[in-house]
Amino acid sequence: MLYYSAHDPKQLVINWHLTEACNYSCRYCYAHWQRDQDVKDLIRQEYQIHQLLLELREFFDPINSRNPLAWKMAWANTRLNIAGGEPLLFPSVVEETVKFASRVGLKASLITNGSLLTERIARRIGSGLEVLGISIDSGDALSNQLIGRLNSKGDFLDLRQLQSAVDAIRERNPAIKIKLNTVVNRVNWEDDFSDLISLLQPDKWKILRALPVTDRSMTINEKKFQSFVERHWRYHRIAVVEDNQDMVESYIMIDPQGRFFQNSPCSAGYKYSQPILEVGVQKAFEQVNFNPERFLSRYSNEAGGTV
Repeated sequence: MLYYSAHDPKQLVINWHLTEACNYSCRYCYAHWQRDQDVKDLIRQEYQIHQLLLELREFFDPINSRNPLAWKMAWANTRLNIAGGEPLLFPSVVEETVKFASRVGLKASLITNGSLLTERIARRIGSGLEVLGISIDSGDALSNQLIGRLNSKGDFLDLRQLQSAVDAIRERNPAIKIKLNTVVNRVNWEDDFSDLISLLQPDKWKILRALPVTDRSMTINEKKFQSFVERHWRYHRIAVVEDNQDMVESYIMIDPQGRFFQNSPCSAGYKYSQPILEVGVQKAFEQVNFNPERFLSRYSNEAGGTV
């Protein structure tokens, strides 16, 4: 008999980090993976992206009883969340991935730092996205500089350009959900995000505490993290708060080389599977830990679903 929970998600979300490359250099960034020099990133070959999406669609089909998750939880559909690095460094890859995901029956979403999101790109990919996530960690120039959220020319995120792009994507796809992601860290924990929230009017705001995956110098204690959360209590209807323990083993994640990876609960760094396209989704997924109960708990805390 299948196990069904009152908190079963409407969606199972698979996060594919299609590139490690980024135009920013955030000091706490966790998007750094051990590289197998004999395995190229999947974005180099379109057919590999297609093969990956087909295999993910089959294995994570809600009615696939061979998937061990099917005996622990139930979901209605599967969404591919395209992340990085900064995926819009490769806009044609993102556009093709969104189109092919729809073709094979996967929902699609995108996480970007927003700096490369133009009105033109927004209109080209907007209709194929269910969720647009934007990572913003400060509206203050000095805070962004200290965090590393500027490009090689010293340019910061242009909030007005971002607002225009968000307006364009909403015009193209009125049903799209806009989500902000903020990593609270040693630099920005005292910042006020009221102006940013008013400017972009997100449907959800995910507030995370900096994970000590690659750099412990940007982490903060629980008291400072809670101070940030309490300062923004007026946004509690859209806010979803995730502390470090909430994130460990509660996401399904794939790296640029097509390996499942997972946060190590005892130390910094990641644990990896073999490449999915070499050993298959089922065998690769068995090689990393994923905690369905923690995923369900995270979902139950997100009013309105796993946006």
